[in-house]
Amino acid sequence: MKKENIHIRHIGTTEEFESLENAWSELLVQNHVQSAFLSWEWLFSWWKVYAQKKELWLISAWQNEELVGIIPLMLQDEEKSGFHFRTLFPLGSPHCDVTGVLVKNIREEILLALSKYLLEQKKLWDTLALNHFTPNDPALAYIKTIFQEEGLKTREKFSDHYYLELNETWEELHANLSRKFRKNLRRASRLAEGTGKVSMSHYSGSEVTWPTFQKIVDINQHARFPLIYQSPEEQAFHKELSERASKRDLVSIFLLSIDNIPLAYEYGFTYKKRYEAWRAGYDMRFDPAISIGKLLSKMMTEKAFELNYTEIDFLRGDEAYKRDWNTKTRVYTKTRFVKKSHLLARWLFIFLPEFRKSIKSLLPQKLIERR
Repeated sequence: MKKENIHIRHIGTTEEFESLENAWSELLVQNHVQSAFLSWEWLFSWWKVYAQKKELWLISAWQNEELVGIIPLMLQDEEKSGFHFRTLFPLGSPHCDVTGVLVKNIREEILLALSKYLLEQKKLWDTLALNHFTPNDPALAYIKTIFQEEGLKTREKFSDHYYLELNETWEELHANLSRKFRKNLRRASRLAEGTGKVSMSHYSGSEVTWPTFQKIVDINQHARFPLIYQSPEEQAFHKELSERASKRDLVSIFLLSIDNIPLAYEYGFTYKKRYEAWRAGYDMRFDPAISIGKLLSKMMTEKAFELNYTEIDFLRGDEAYKRDWNTKTRVYTKTRFVKKSHLLARWLFIFLPEFRKSIKSLLPQKLIERR
């Protein structure tokens, strides 16, 4: 069959987005970045709820009527120091912890076509923020090269994601933890068992019904961040996602109970046996001496081995408990692109942050801590 040239379609309606389900899922399987946050189910569910005051920019590449690449973006107003800019953000921002470009076999001609289209449309946007990419992502590297050749200015900010490889047995993993941490885990288990029967339940796919999710909502009312899950928009998103993701087993919930009373949860997503641990919480009315959070983490990890998961990705955040598990790190970057001709945006998004960073590096550490 003769290969046709790659052509670009700018998809901007919810109806067109919905029609991409099968083609999108087939492309994700062939993508170099594998994450539930890049699935059609996650992003379409998010868009259905949070589309207000945003413009859909799905820049898609096609060849022989096959979807071979897509940059999932959205255009929205961004306020910075009292000024307003038209910024392209990854679709799903700020809720998604992983973003990326979907491209078949990392083909350069696809990335070139996508990049050129964005540059051709630059009169419609002021800045482009590609957040939560890995710095060594070949798609990001290619786009960055093309954009810099066209004179766009860039700034990068780095952060770590902690992850735990499950390539051993639970017993081997446990034996390699620090002596102090193993002691804390044993203590948490012993004290919890002294209060009643401890159990861990796991729900995925069609098992994730709204009554199941309501248990998370109820727990979180007494957790550290009680406002999470309380807004109508957020509840609508989780309802949409649990329904759409059921056939692919994307949503995964762990509930820790004592005497059948749910007290803690771990909520995340599973794609190709990788578990992305998105949110967790526990009822803070429970005796703090028992360390219910440590017990939740221990029992969830044990269960992950039973489910044959290959990895637990703890995603954003540098909380100390993540390092207790002898985790490894992946570096992620937020890359900001600004048009050369937009002097105000260049000052606020590129030069001013770098200037502040330079000044901060010259200040004594004690003065920085005091501030």
